[in-house]
Amino acid sequence: MRITPAVLRRLAATCALFAAAATLPAQSAPNDPRAVAVLDRAITRMGGEAALRSIRTLRMDVLTQWQRTHFADHPYADQPSFERHVDLRDYSTNAWRNTRSFIPNGSTVDIVRDTVGGRSIALPNGGAMLMPLNLAYVDERRELFAFAPERTLLLARDAGGLTLLADTSIGGLAHARVRGTVDGFPTTWFLRRSDGLLTMVRFRADETNDFGLAMWGPMDVETWFSAWAPTPQGALIPRQRDVRRVGRPYKRMTILTMAANAPAPADSFAIADSIVSKYLATEQRPMWDAPLDSAKLIENDFAMIPPFLGVSGAVRVGGQWVLLESGQRDGAAAKVAQWFARNTPESPLAAAVVTNLGPSNGGAKWFAAQKKPVYAAPGAVPVLRQVVGATAMPRISVVDASRWVKVGSDSLWLERVDTPDGHGAMVVYSPTLKWIYGMNVIGRPAAKAEQDAIIARLRARGFTVEWIATPRAIRVALPKP
Repeated sequence: MRITPAVLRRLAATCALFAAAATLPAQSAPNDPRAVAVLDRAITRMGGEAALRSIRTLRMDVLTQWQRTHFADHPYADQPSFERHVDLRDYSTNAWRNTRSFIPNGSTVDIVRDTVGGRSIALPNGGAMLMPLNLAYVDERRELFAFAPERTLLLARDAGGLTLLADTSIGGLAHARVRGTVDGFPTTWFLRRSDGLLTMVRFRADETNDFGLAMWGPMDVETWFSAWAPTPQGALIPRQRDVRRVGRPYKRMTILTMAANAPAPADSFAIADSIVSKYLATEQRPMWDAPLDSAKLIENDFAMIPPFLGVSGAVRVGGQWVLLESGQRDGAAAKVAQWFARNTPESPLAAAVVTNLGPSNGGAKWFAAQKKPVYAAPGAVPVLRQVVGATAMPRISVVDASRWVKVGSDSLWLERVDTPDGHGAMVVYSPTLKWIYGMNVIGRPAAKAEQDAIIARLRARGFTVEWIATPRAIRVALPKP
């Protein structure tokens, strides 16, 4: 075809039409009318759309019981902690202020303003230390705002693409299931057929950024609602929220007082420009992806690793490094391995020991993928099985009985122990270094009786123990007996 000026003009006009179309907002997929009917019934039961949409701000005084994810049959093995906090939200600006008081002590103010976050920590002298929050708190703000019961059904309907699934039964009650997406979270809402109210919402979220959840990565999250009570605006809102992650209890939030459309002046959500700059420069990363600038060798055969990577340190045995805990994520383990490759190329990272019985050690996946050994306390197996998966689990060596393990030209002794709150724990002993480590029992004041008993047992075996690892230092002299 001959390219004439007229042809060029037609081509330019066609390109302009395509460009204009590309700038139009994407059209939402249509809602299934049956799904909308289920949500509309719940919205009406909660006071109606007008009452729910009228809630622009919300102030809640909350008592949170933090639980610890575990997979044991014992029903009260979670070692909970408690937090009293005042949760102030401005839904119109995606602003969240969480004033937190940890029981028995400690307080902070966390502020997330849409996509940036900052923290103020109260100091004993009455001052405050300012610091940026991590990206994980922005993720948390998104989740909280997307699944706030006074908003989530309206957001779901407005987002489009709702489908009605087959009914299910919870506690003997028939529930409708509505599937859709809110703020990028694939979600299913469970609503009782009896009274129409929301029982639970289940969504899929990638929690890789959150240090305490990073080992699970993408996970199913459930929030259960109960204790429904009216607000002065006429909305019916649940006062009790129970959260489950990876199928296990995570935290219980009991709302003691609630005020809809409470005062929320803009300065309540102010974050200093310097803190915003620090956030943008340093905190748009997973919490465990901490810099290794302060990592260093201690007395040649020990390595100190900065906090937040999920590693207690490392010990050099037989010319090779053994990581003490495997890291919070596979990325953390890889990062530490690279540090050793740069700084001690003659001594590779050869293995990891897992003594922490709680949720952690996502780095075991990296060791399994690299076909490097991981020696794990039996009490850590339920968590590890969930973290590494059934395929990689056979690569984990479970220390069911005390034994030697060969590392390079030397060996470590792994002692299997039981404590009052740590059935199936383990400690690691180096006869060459006369040093002992075990996260659950060694170097912790609360476990001194167990520590003394373990050291006495080792000495009865003919071992000499002169040094221990503590939560603050990897090599501390043990008082002579």
